[in-house]
Amino acid sequence: MVCGVTTATVPALRPPLAGFAYDELRAFLVAHEFTPTHADRLARDAIRGRARSFSGVEGLGEAGAKRLEALIALRSTSIVGRTDSPDGTVKLLVETRDHERVESVLMPLAKRRSGCVSSQVGCGAACTFCASGLLGLKRSLTSAEIVEQVLHLRDEARAQGEVLSNLVFMGMGEPLHAYDSVVGAIRLLTDQRLLGFGCGHVTVSTVGVVPGILALAEENLGVHLAVSLHAADDALRRSLLPVGGRWTVAETLDAAETYRVRTRRFVTIQLTLMAGINDAPGHAEALADAIDGRPFHVNLIPVNRVEGTPYEPPTQAVLDAFLAVLERRRVIAHVRSRRGDDVNAACGQLRRASPNPVNR
Repeated sequence: MVCGVTTATVPALRPPLAGFAYDELRAFLVAHEFTPTHADRLARDAIRGRARSFSGVEGLGEAGAKRLEALIALRSTSIVGRTDSPDGTVKLLVETRDHERVESVLMPLAKRRSGCVSSQVGCGAACTFCASGLLGLKRSLTSAEIVEQVLHLRDEARAQGEVLSNLVFMGMGEPLHAYDSVVGAIRLLTDQRLLGFGCGHVTVSTVGVVPGILALAEENLGVHLAVSLHAADDALRRSLLPVGGRWTVAETLDAAETYRVRTRRFVTIQLTLMAGINDAPGHAEALADAIDGRPFHVNLIPVNRVEGTPYEPPTQAVLDAFLAVLERRRVIAHVRSRRGDDVNAACGQLRRASPNPVNR
């Protein structure tokens, strides 16, 4: 457990298929008089494939499918809402067994599809510009609930004739406060015997929970890291990120560098820019000073409007000036393309509820 991890609790029902590690699945099946090869067939047809019931799994037979249905839940979550943006972004409202709700997003990026998944119901990080934390934290998701979000998004991409190729833990919640569930989900998702998602196509985003970053560096997961800094001044950062601000900017960037060196993976430093708050050239200079030549990639995010918060994005001229300072200081930086903000599916806009029913 790392730095205030919230233990997930759900009713003791049939275990979901998505929560089994491969070896656990084999052992479970053998213990219930199935053969070990049934694990491969379940992974192929019900996890990687398109089977929507156990009767669609080759080799189970009618009797075997009925027996397995009584033992394992094919899915423990369901899609209860859906919102489509004209830019191709799709936001799904996913309901858990205990009737909690989280949002997941499928985003079109060039010739690929990227999925954004939640790790908690709500969020306890309390970032002042983010909708996810406005109602507080209910609980962390289980590994299975996280994996099933990916399966829902994969199915959506398939329905569009596309492939889900990238995955970001940037939805609701602080992933490093749901550490065990997130690490467990990544191991399940990247196991080539199960879903087989490429670890180099997964990014974990954090507000800068330093103990979690250092622990994650030792997990040998092979995933990328994104750290929400939002200001290079400790006092300003603390006012915007009450939880992330528990650690200084220097401590946060040192942890990010440790992660980069230890894992040899990209580290992105994220700045949500807010008009008149943290978008002046002086803020950019301070950021370059704090980075101090380390090869981080800086991702500039004009704040997305959230009802109940006062923040507005900077003008294009201000954004260009900020970027120009970083470029002059030889900091690798780019501006994140805005996707789904018209349907509250963009960075910082995800909530625990949605008014739109499923419409497929």
